Amino acid sequence: MIIIRLNLAKKEVNVKWTSNAPANLMLMGEHSVVYGHKAIACGLSHRLSINWSTRDDHQIHISSSLGNHITDIQTLSEHPNLKWVMACLQHYQAKLTTGLNLKIESDFSSTVGLGSSAAVLAAMLGGLNHFTRENASLDTLFDIGLSIIQSIQSRGSGTDLAASLQGGVILFDPQNRSIQKLSTDFPISLVYCGYKTPTANVLEKVATDWKNQPDLLQHLYQIMGQTTEVAYQSLTHNNIDTFYQLVNTYQGLMDALGVNDATLSHLVYQLRQDREIHASKISGSGLGDCVIGFGIMHPKTLPSYENIQVHLSPQGLTVTPN
Repeated sequence: MIIIRLNLAKKEVNVKWTSNAPANLMLMGEHSVVYGHKAIACGLSHRLSINWSTRDDHQIHISSSLGNHITDIQTLSEHPNLKWVMACLQHYQAKLTTGLNLKIESDFSSTVGLGSSAAVLAAMLGGLNHFTRENASLDTLFDIGLSIIQSIQSRGSGTDLAASLQGGVILFDPQNRSIQKLSTDFPISLVYCGYKTPTANVLEKVATDWKNQPDLLQHLYQIMGQTTEVAYQSLTHNNIDTFYQLVNTYQGLMDALGVNDATLSHLVYQLRQDREIHASKISGSGLGDCVIGFGIMHPKTLPSYENIQVHLSPQGLTVTPN
């Protein structure tokens, strides 16, 4: 009798999960937060998701509107449009035991200043934390993310990452890296000016403009920080009118810093002519991106500009097994 033994390799079970993180906005504290002052930011209803699945080989397949990329867990080769994705994979490289498929989808554009880099960073960290079973806290994920931000950009407070991880309205203190969630809500309207200037370029311009007045610049940052602190106190005491007043004050400080321009000024002041808008300011580093109106803008207020429909969302990073 002939006995035939079949030595079949055990097939790995394909595991699937989804990580999801919100877009974000800086509400107050731009620029000064880089120099140690507090900032107020928020998570938005727009979200970015990553659909993950394991592979039975060591390849990494990434699908995204910014580009498709194939590499492997030993090489983790770079892609010019996926630097945040690859930086996260490289951080966890030693713990990647199988290949992965990543499908990145977003319901907001990466060009309109809604913190897409921080959202993808948060979603990547959450997804890899789940895969490696590290059970890291949000604070630990923030520390990892901030190290990645600073390795890529050389500077950065991580406020936008904190907002995407936590969701809702947050007070971020860069001195001790604390994230405090605020129990507050208010309507906002976003108007995209039509262009953006990279944050690094804006920071370089500020440094050049103020190189002969470094002490005055530090005083300006201090006033920005004090304005943000009083605005935070207003929110905690539900004094929304004072908060709106301080929003307009901070816009004036951004103008003094030199990160306003004619188009942004036009948007800011047109919004203030709308009776349903209580305050308005630049969001982000300036010289482009969006202007925030606090309130619901009338459709006829700025008809020739892109009006982005958003609202604040209390939900931050989520990871769901499929």
